[in-house]
Amino acid sequence: MKRKLKMRLFFPKWEKIPEQTPYDLPPLGVIQVAGCLPEWVDVELFNENVQEIELDGDYDIAGISIMLTAQALRAYEISAYLRARGKTVILGGQHVTMCPEEASNHADAILIGEAEGLIDKIVEDYCEGKLQKIYRQNGFPDISNAPAPRRDLHDKAGLYTVRGWEMMDLIQTSRGCKFNCYPCSVTYLEGAKLRTKRIERVLQDVQRCSRRIFIVDNSLDQDIEYQKSLISALSGIGKRWVSHPINPIPSMLKLAADAGWWYVYLAIYKMSEKVRDRVKMYHDYGIGVEGTVMLGLDYHTEDFIKKLVDFLLEIKLDLAEFTIVTPFPHSRIYHQMEAEGRIIDRNWNNYNTAKVVFKPKNMTPERLAELYRWAWKYFYSSESQNTKMAKLLVRAKSDTGHKASQSVTKGVT
Repeated sequence: MKRKLKMRLFFPKWEKIPEQTPYDLPPLGVIQVAGCLPEWVDVELFNENVQEIELDGDYDIAGISIMLTAQALRAYEISAYLRARGKTVILGGQHVTMCPEEASNHADAILIGEAEGLIDKIVEDYCEGKLQKIYRQNGFPDISNAPAPRRDLHDKAGLYTVRGWEMMDLIQTSRGCKFNCYPCSVTYLEGAKLRTKRIERVLQDVQRCSRRIFIVDNSLDQDIEYQKSLISALSGIGKRWVSHPINPIPSMLKLAADAGWWYVYLAIYKMSEKVRDRVKMYHDYGIGVEGTVMLGLDYHTEDFIKKLVDFLLEIKLDLAEFTIVTPFPHSRIYHQMEAEGRIIDRNWNNYNTAKVVFKPKNMTPERLAELYRWAWKYFYSSESQNTKMAKLLVRAKSDTGHKASQSVTKGVT
């Protein structure tokens, strides 16, 4: 029997979008890694975004999760501190997978790809004194029976609350995306083929979560039958949930609203009747809509951006989160801008989607930054972000969506 190994996992801080109401959701990836570790590994988790991290102490090995590119430099600082004091450091996460050569300069070992079936080998090799420099996932693992995330590691009272409201727990039911959207790195990171977890495994995990959950899957709308089975399974378990868009047919929207769906994140890049109709349809079923609005695409002019924000107000979007196009490594937009010589800032701290790190097509970087700040101010000029968010949180505690879906159904002839 192996001796007990003591491991600390660290989730580094990063600069948030300054215009956004401050909040922190309990990270999922790092507790998924913890769930994949053997039972003989004792794990502690420190999230620097919500607590002081304890770098010194009695433990054998450190794991640092770099989920976001904006976390990378801080992760390297933490690693340097620990290695200078004799600790063994493992780096993993999305940024490590995108930039492995860079990351390998800052760690004793790096994990490239997903953790299932690999993190356990890393700790075993460490115990046997044969730790390798690079561990690379061979393809994309089957996650149908993936170990459950270690949600007990988040059980620290008050760390994930805003004004007394307990924040949502994050759930992932699938990985991979066939759409390979222009600004996105998900297809590179997770593959183009959808891989799903067994519904029974998902429900077991959901039962350990708070009353409100966020299904973080990039797109549930890739497998209609799985989507329907998942939503049906969520019905009647007393959870309120948020997701990215699902299939917009009325029967699916009603099923979702009746199953506790109350809020959707909808990517909006331009004005269109499709967007207008989609938002109205969600509202008809009592679903709140937050638009994630990316500014700075190549067809965005100053006039276009101003008209776009007017359009968002006109369609009565509940919330808007404005971001600036960011060429994350290995996204399609990164390769295009790199080829065109348009990337002007490679300081990863600035890759938080609130700063301009490239040359826009139709304006200066400075002007895009000004329009970004204007968009936040103008959209929330008549009603504050806090007020709008409070209305949605009240809806989360109520049965509004279910009642609305019943009303819509009664109106159908």
